[in-house]
Amino acid sequence: MRQDHLDGLVTFVQVAEHRSFTHAAQRLGVSTSAVSQVVRSLEGRLGVVLLKRTTRSVKLTESGERFLERVKPLVLELAHAADEIADQACEPAGQLRLVASAPAYLTVLRPHLRSFLQRYPAIDLDIVLRESRVDLVSEGFDAGVGLHWQVERDLVAVALGAEQRMVALASPLYLADRGLPGHPNELSGHDCIGYRHPVTGGVERWVFENGQERMQISIRSRLTHSDPAALLQSAVDGLGIAYLPSGHTYELQAQGGLLRVLDGWGRTISPYMLYFPDRRSISSRLRLLIDHLRARNAGC
Repeated sequence: MRQDHLDGLVTFVQVAEHRSFTHAAQRLGVSTSAVSQVVRSLEGRLGVVLLKRTTRSVKLTESGERFLERVKPLVLELAHAADEIADQACEPAGQLRLVASAPAYLTVLRPHLRSFLQRYPAIDLDIVLRESRVDLVSEGFDAGVGLHWQVERDLVAVALGAEQRMVALASPLYLADRGLPGHPNELSGHDCIGYRHPVTGGVERWVFENGQERMQISIRSRLTHSDPAALLQSAVDGLGIAYLPSGHTYELQAQGGLLRVLDGWGRTISPYMLYFPDRRSISSRLRLLIDHLRARNAGC
């Protein structure tokens, strides 16, 4: 086997998977022009056009589709082999690429990043925040962190911490102006900040329980967000009442930036999950992160 038979295969797979020279360049840590040159060189050696390029899109030719089908499993196998060799090193090293929802990041990741990075100085973390479901394999993520609905059925998932509690919160500024609701039924007279679900596209209804009663309310939303971080900030800014998982609001509540309303009412939701494609191919880096987060979030 000649070396030039292998040159450019990883680059081609990245471009083909992302349908973008720019995204491939970002993943590979090189310039877009370098990626383009590598693919052109590969096409020249093979004597076929693999990719159709326009100013707005990149598409596989028929030959490119067949070539990708054959070489992608081989490239992935080579990557796994490299990971296994790296895992045998005395000191765990390399990069972990994670995707997380904003609430999950604030609740179970952010508080423990400093201790993890200090403990494993040769491990790097690349964290992308996103609310929607993600195809971990095709987008090059090692793992994701979020709620159960973000976990596809064919993934392995482990719980980080205990169940979460949804609670209604508002700023002192809002409550001073509008007063404190005493019952979920009184929310109809208040400005509530809605959350638009990234999968269904609908504004979530608020479900309240107090141990004896259970009620579902379609809130009046003058302001709606699809980003939980923006929703949280709007509540801090006094724009209305928000309904959020309690975990990532503890600090704001302790500082007085947000106050609990409708005390005794709320809803229990599943714990945050760390999920990944296949337990058999899990790297030592990811095992260390899972163990670290589970130990730090135990009882939370």
